[in-house]
Amino acid sequence: MTGPHQALARHRGIVHHPGSNHLAYELVAGLQEAGFACAFETGFFFVPDGTAAHLVRCLPKAIATRMESELRRRFHPGVDPRRLTLHPLPEILHVGLNRVGLAGSGLARVIDWRNNIVDRAVARRVRRERPDFVVGHDGSALLAQRAAREIGAVAVLNQVIGHIEAGLALFREESALAPEFAETLVAPPAAIVERCAQEIREADHILVPSDYVRETLTARGAAAECVHVLPYGVDTARFRPAPRAADGKFRLLFVGTLSQRKGIKYLLEAVRRLKLRDAELILVGRMVGDPAALAPYRDSMRHVPHVPYHEVHALFQQADIFVYPSLHEGSAFATYEALASGLPVVTTPNTGSVVRDGVDGFLVPIRDVEALMAKIETLYRDRAQRADMAVKARARAEEFTWAQYRARLVDYFDRFLGQSRKL
Repeated sequence: MTGPHQALARHRGIVHHPGSNHLAYELVAGLQEAGFACAFETGFFFVPDGTAAHLVRCLPKAIATRMESELRRRFHPGVDPRRLTLHPLPEILHVGLNRVGLAGSGLARVIDWRNNIVDRAVARRVRRERPDFVVGHDGSALLAQRAAREIGAVAVLNQVIGHIEAGLALFREESALAPEFAETLVAPPAAIVERCAQEIREADHILVPSDYVRETLTARGAAAECVHVLPYGVDTARFRPAPRAADGKFRLLFVGTLSQRKGIKYLLEAVRRLKLRDAELILVGRMVGDPAALAPYRDSMRHVPHVPYHEVHALFQQADIFVYPSLHEGSAFATYEALASGLPVVTTPNTGSVVRDGVDGFLVPIRDVEALMAKIETLYRDRAQRADMAVKARARAEEFTWAQYRARLVDYFDRFLGQSRKL
């Protein structure tokens, strides 16, 4: 092997994630591309020429096409299928129960059960194979992380959302402030909360996607020198500006789960109170909790419960601005996709986005309906500013492609493994 990372080929590692996570795929692909001998353990991964693909293609064409489209969301061309180990049964059960409507604490317990099965299996492999590093994801990393530390390997936690205790504090406040949306805020069992907190305390290095996540961790005892900010990426070929239908509408777009964690009530209140002529708020995503909470806002919004992921980019292309007033995130993928689509973004610091206030969008405080109203109205009335921000939004997204994510990732691992304790 040749190239700048050839010396890293001797570094053997295991990355694990029990479910479906495009970020985990990018991480594995980036490490493998750079020459790391990196295995990947996950619940299910689609291989286009594998057994699952051949079985699907035996089905009637319409069903097969739909199923393969869905399964391809669990595929990444940069992940080496020869280095995969799958744990399909726990993930199939989780997906099945989710599809039939299991939600809330019941679904949280199923996810915890699934996570533990995979975590235990990876921990056994770590002790058996003694890799140089192990990368886990929050909520499913503790046992493998401890096994890594036992053998002197580097334990890396990929923390994709703010500290769980920060989120729970916000949930408690929101349940009092917006009781009609309280059902959308699901608190995990205490054992899961403690496990997530232990993962943060015990990791050698923690990758986080934003300053918001870093701040929630260091405020709760994580050593600042162990927390490393690595923003996400976006597919700028797929998410890109396109000519918009000239129908006189001003479209505000939100894409995500319709829950109070996303600050959905504050967005609905802002739009209802503004009463902008020829404005349309489009909410794309699944409602959790009691749908009656949306009833007072029916005249102020249009709800699209589900759009296949391969069609979502077209919704961004037909919008004028993207609004995402979330209370607790990691670094919301949708904000990157909006920027890449040339949309000014109105969001909060807690969203962990790469939006620059006053440049390619606006940052407003969480729960601030008046601030949301002011920024939305500015973009509604000032077409010149909106057009300028649209150009800058696209340019900003081009600084955060997945290729750039992978390059930044490898720089971090160069450092992590240079500090390895392993003899």
